[in-house]
Amino acid sequence: MKVQLVTSPHIRHPAVLQSDFQVDQSVMNTFIPIGLLSLISSARLALNIEPFLYDLNRRIIDGTIGLGSNFYENASAALCSSGPDLIGFMTESDSYHHVLQICERIKEMLPGCLIVLGGPHASAVSKRTLQRYSCVDFIVQGEGEVTFAELLRSIMSGSKDRVAGVVQRNKKEEPGVETGIARPQVGLLDSLPFPAYDLYRPDPGEEIFLEVGRGCPFQCTFCSTAPFWKRQHRVKSPARILAEINHLTMLYGPRRMHFTHDLFTVDRAWVRDVCKTLIDSGSPARWTCSSRTDTIDEELLHLMATAGCSAIYFGLESGSERIVRDVGKNIPKAHSFRMLKACLDAGITPNAGFIGGLPSEDEESLEETFTAYTQALELGCNPVHLFLFTPYADSSIFNSLGQTICTGHFLDLPLGHELDISNRELIASDPVLFGAYHRPRHSCAREVLFDALEEFGTLVASALLPTLVLARHAGGMFHLFEQWIEWVGSFNINRGAEPFRRYCASAARFCDFLMDLATKYEGVPPHLHSLLRVVQMNHLLTGSIRIPTTMASYRTKMASTEMQLVNLGSKLSIGNVVATLEVEHDVSAAFSNPAASELPVPRSGPLYLVWHRDSTGYMQLIKVDAFTFQAVQILRLRPKATADVIVESLLNSGKARVSGDFSELLCSLTDAAKLGIITQDA
Repeated sequence: MKVQLVTSPHIRHPAVLQSDFQVDQSVMNTFIPIGLLSLISSARLALNIEPFLYDLNRRIIDGTIGLGSNFYENASAALCSSGPDLIGFMTESDSYHHVLQICERIKEMLPGCLIVLGGPHASAVSKRTLQRYSCVDFIVQGEGEVTFAELLRSIMSGSKDRVAGVVQRNKKEEPGVETGIARPQVGLLDSLPFPAYDLYRPDPGEEIFLEVGRGCPFQCTFCSTAPFWKRQHRVKSPARILAEINHLTMLYGPRRMHFTHDLFTVDRAWVRDVCKTLIDSGSPARWTCSSRTDTIDEELLHLMATAGCSAIYFGLESGSERIVRDVGKNIPKAHSFRMLKACLDAGITPNAGFIGGLPSEDEESLEETFTAYTQALELGCNPVHLFLFTPYADSSIFNSLGQTICTGHFLDLPLGHELDISNRELIASDPVLFGAYHRPRHSCAREVLFDALEEFGTLVASALLPTLVLARHAGGMFHLFEQWIEWVGSFNINRGAEPFRRYCASAARFCDFLMDLATKYEGVPPHLHSLLRVVQMNHLLTGSIRIPTTMASYRTKMASTEMQLVNLGSKLSIGNVVATLEVEHDVSAAFSNPAASELPVPRSGPLYLVWHRDSTGYMQLIKVDAFTFQAVQILRLRPKATADVIVESLLNSGKARVSGDFSELLCSLTDAAKLGIITQDA
């Protein structure tokens, strides 16, 4: 039996904004599909078969599956090309409409191929999915390792017996769905085999997911993952976790790992045992996790840091004490911020998440959330997320929401105008299947605030320091957000953008807004404009959504002893230089600390920058001196001898003041050659 397990499509929101919704194969986000790898390892052990992992996102990036109006046909053709007997999809709420349409095309191409869905979202909407989509044969509900292996065994043997944990259609003529017998959860997670990590090839520097436990015992009303695991908190033993770390290190080399668990710090004694096991191993891996601020303290944080913890995600949810109480997460804001500060003191970077648009939200509570969001940014949390409330079908709050709305204002896989419109109509048609794109009505708040909310945090991260400076002048981040809505709305109306894209723009356009805003207020430091020009150029060239954390300087790059020194007789050419920029103020100090919330005083004199693409294809932002900057301008026209470059630079009447003797200038050219800014004849 040929079994194929497929990842769900997952976009990088910053990349979609950067490409302005145009079809672009590079907007996908790869991730280690630990759930699918666990299913594969269980099938290997129980049935001695080898399911195939198909990473849909990587196949889109490499062009195997083309985006655009034929995406669903392209994807199904690629998946059917090997003639599988069964195709299983992992599911997520924000890409469910894509998965279902791929499934429809697969049934058309391979009618005999069985289609199985699994994961939290399909589990939550299993009956409705089978009622609306005849292409789906089975849905594995909840924990899947044992259930999926038994389903495969039943199919292979031709058994008519129902499999516990599987939802499927009645065999009778009348329509209906049978849920079958519920399956108890796995008692000991250590009894599960290692996920099939050997099938995954991570990108350089990619963080590896390592599941250390499952479930959360708390009862936040907006959450769907706690109900998925039946609010049972289970963990793997410290010895098992260490064994998996060693296994991953053997496969991939030293990597930072994310300890996947809904809430890592519920059981303090277990956390201490895990940390001590890692410390005693002699070389703790660097790892991250998720927590709540009421399940940690200073002592535990310092132990976790010693054991290799480098970052912790905390869902603070709202800056409003009322909203936090309403959703069942009654943690005082002051306590949460004390714990964020304690993380920093322990050497752990806190990540924070806030949600806007919760059911009882009004403008006052939303402004309080923006204030707390700003406070977290200024404290040094990195990243800080600003999410729009998502009505998950499995959350306890879902059935109390009443009629929800779908304005269509959201980011999606870029597939061209016609398919984009069609998908938004499909999503609007079903608030249960596609609830990730619906929201409750808010009688006490302007709906436009929620249309523009989710992508705003991404844009703030793209120009963090200038945004924080200007937010103070604007009277707070919320008021800056209001001005952004007005600015970007006018911008998009003038360029004829669709209504559902009215409040979206790229990071470069956000810099335009900040530059306009900087001219409105008295007392804005003049060097803020220089910083914004650098940030904007970086986004225009690299598509990056964050300010670079470091800026290379030729002064810090000593010439290699193995490299031939540039001499007066060398013939020089321009290297792989993408762009250059001169700004009035030297704002390079702003790049040395990306978490800074205060604008550093600029160094004297202008700043000369070169963007260069290295041999691996990565963009480098390099600070150079006036002479190297002018040499690049000269060599842009044509190759020249070293002596001619030096003489022309010294005689140049431009703004740059070139100084130094010939030996110093030769050293500058040698350093530039080592960096690849210029090249010399052999």
